[in-house]
Amino acid sequence: MIREKLVEQLVPSPDEVLDLIVQAERHRKFVWTAGRVLREAALWTRIESLEYEERKLVLKRVTGFLERLASQGILQRRSELQSIGYGSEVGFDYIHPKRGLVSEKLIG
Repeated sequence: MIREKLVEQLVPSPDEVLDLIVQAERHRKFVWTAGRVLREAALWTRIESLEYEERKLVLKRVTGFLERLASQGILQRRSELQSIGYGSEVGFDYIHPKRGLVSEKLIG
């Protein structure tokens, strides 16, 4: 049985996810996955204590936030799955508002 309240408490808000990404990208370039967000937010050990279905729900919600940021042009979705956080996940690159995507500058 999924403990909905516990899951709700552990999922960072969309604004918290964006703030985390922007802050982290000031120091270093990352490939963002739901697992990476949870690690950077120091929530990973708490997530590991959840039941499988609860972990899956948390990861899906965070991935949904990342997908929404991609639809707004803040992140760019990678074509291949990433194995950085929790198994194979969809990866995203942060697009800096002024500089654009770093890989675009290297290619173009």
